[in-house]
Amino acid sequence: MGELREGARQLLLALTQINTVRLQRSDACSALFSHLKTKYPNYSLLAAADLSGDIFCTSKSLAYSSVANQPFFKRALSRRELAVGNYWQDPVSGDRMIHFALKFYGENAHVAGVVFVGLDLNWLSQHLQERGLAPTSSILIADREGNIIARLPHPELLVGKNMRKSHEAIMDGDKAGWEEADGVDGVTRIFGYLPAQLPPYDFFLSAGQSKAEAFASIDRATRRGIGLILAGFLAATAAAIVGARRFIIEPIKDLLVVATQWEGGNYAARVLVRDPRSEIGHLGTTFNAMADALEARHLAQKRAEADLRELNATLEVRVAERTIELASANRAKSMFLANMSHELRTPLNAIIGFSEMMDQEMLGPISSCYKEYAHYVHESGMHLLKLVEEMLDLAKVEAGKLEIDRVPAHPGAILAESLIMLRPSAEKAEIEVAVDADLPSWPEIEGDPVKLKQAFTNLIGNAIKFTPAGGRVVVAGAIESGMLRIRISDTGIGMRAEDIPMVVLPFHRLDSALDGKYQGAGLGLPFAKSVLELHGGTLAIESELAKGTTVTVTLPLASCLIEAVAA
Repeated sequence: MGELREGARQLLLALTQINTVRLQRSDACSALFSHLKTKYPNYSLLAAADLSGDIFCTSKSLAYSSVANQPFFKRALSRRELAVGNYWQDPVSGDRMIHFALKFYGENAHVAGVVFVGLDLNWLSQHLQERGLAPTSSILIADREGNIIARLPHPELLVGKNMRKSHEAIMDGDKAGWEEADGVDGVTRIFGYLPAQLPPYDFFLSAGQSKAEAFASIDRATRRGIGLILAGFLAATAAAIVGARRFIIEPIKDLLVVATQWEGGNYAARVLVRDPRSEIGHLGTTFNAMADALEARHLAQKRAEADLRELNATLEVRVAERTIELASANRAKSMFLANMSHELRTPLNAIIGFSEMMDQEMLGPISSCYKEYAHYVHESGMHLLKLVEEMLDLAKVEAGKLEIDRVPAHPGAILAESLIMLRPSAEKAEIEVAVDADLPSWPEIEGDPVKLKQAFTNLIGNAIKFTPAGGRVVVAGAIESGMLRIRISDTGIGMRAEDIPMVVLPFHRLDSALDGKYQGAGLGLPFAKSVLELHGGTLAIESELAKGTTVTVTLPLASCLIEAVAA
């Protein structure tokens, strides 16, 4: 029933998106519904009605023209989700069905009517019979009013009847349960039932099995158990006699023999343990374990002495081999990250593109709730794509495959663009960002503007992220000894001096307790450091806990500009 309910919901949801339905074009809509009806033999009817309940679209000719008084129509208009009706029989054709309905919206995004389908109850009974049912078992399905819509066996006797009388308590309850009762065929059955308040909702479901059939296996098991007990008693008596000799007398003799051999110096002697679960078996196992431990200790001591002599002789070779292994492992890790990042970017681009289309409603209007969800999906996808791209770039650095362009670049302009990008996040965090330098006057350098912008964005973004509200971030710069030195200082949380070497390692975070407050994968600083080093520059960090951090970036000036500055 859950599958049928979900199938009806998905079909109706699709029908609500069809323009001929939303625009209430009767002829085109009826032709479409008649064609669709051939694809869904489980439905007697596909139709749609306007807000007044007047039917404007139907898959077949009807003797009635309005469903305004039908419970399913009223329920559909009063709720967002799928509405389920009650048992209903066409007064003219005699078709018995139960309706599923869902409201649809017009071009102005207001409710325009209801689209509905009628589940054929004859098809439902046949479908249940095809599932297979034991001769003494039964199935009953009723609507929330107690009208029976399916019953096996003998559906012809009860479908359409009302069973609510004397069953109100279980039909209106909110817990599944069971009861024992006589069926219409006089067979006593044990019934399990599920009220309409529980999933799949809107239907009272009941399945029963003959009490005699249900307890038959228990009765057989009881008789079989009594027989096994008697047989076991006789077998135990015989086993006690044989076992006393096999598991007590003979094992004790074996223990005495092995103990005598150990006394004579045969330390390889072991006890033959016939039953390790018995007390004597435990004693024999313990004796053998003691002997094995002594022998293993002696052999291990000899091996250790031999290994130590070999290690001393081959230490230099082993160190070289280990160094090669570590380098290979590091390259393999980098290649794995690069390949995985490539594999992740393809589906991420699709997720970002489709969510952006949904957010901007390129293919038509959607509900505000779904639009909000699409916006969240787009933002999350962009965040994840940025992380994947950072992983890919860092993997390229570690694999020695990250390439940078060598073109004339203006570091002041690149830094200014980074500040413009980060200014909204700084304002949101209530952080003052100040520039203590004449950025346009900075000379050119040779480098990759895109990679440098990414590095500057990571460094300034970290300063903003780890600075509490009301704090300050200052960007300053100067030319010293043919080098451009850029200092990014903040009044943030800072760090201990011993932690500074760790923060430039990929994926390293100083304190996991801060993970929930400060998001990130620990890739920004390592990537920035790698990019600056590829440009012939450096990255240095000075920090004091609870007082702030200063990151100093040095970049070499273009050769011609170095000479001009020196002159």
